[in-house]
Amino acid sequence: MPRTALALGAIVALAFGLTACVAEPEPEPEWTEETAYAEAEEVFRAYWDATFEAEVPDDLLTEEMADEHAKGVTQIAESGLETRGAASIVAVHLSGFRHVSETVVVDLEACIDGATFEVRTDGGDWMQPRDDPKYGVEAQLESRDGEMLVAGLTEPETSEC
Repeated sequence: MPRTALALGAIVALAFGLTACVAEPEPEPEWTEETAYAEAEEVFRAYWDATFEAEVPDDLLTEEMADEHAKGVTQIAESGLETRGAASIVAVHLSGFRHVSETVVVDLEACIDGATFEVRTDGGDWMQPRDDPKYGVEAQLESRDGEMLVAGLTEPETSEC
């Protein structure tokens, strides 16, 4: 019996030793409302700033949102519309946080000041594209593979900016 116990002990020790050496995958972040909102705001601000530059980095957008963004850029280019300046974020507010299966979804509202953003067509005069350069946008961000990404952007009919 002592040999059987010794052999069994050696097998258990060997099995434990082998599993202890296997590298465990890095765990997904534990999304709390605070961490998800902080990450969502950072990603949204980076995305907003990039929309006035040449190209939005893929690591800020879901695949679906990247496709929508590319369509918008193509439509603007085909229309001959020229732009200059940028619209800046004045404020960002969390409007929703939820778990959908294993995905965390953050809804936020942002107040935008577009006073320095202008457009023109066919070499005409530069002008403000809106009657009121202060407006609101709503964004939805989702966690995917441990990252927060912009998944949607809309402009509500009314905003409290």
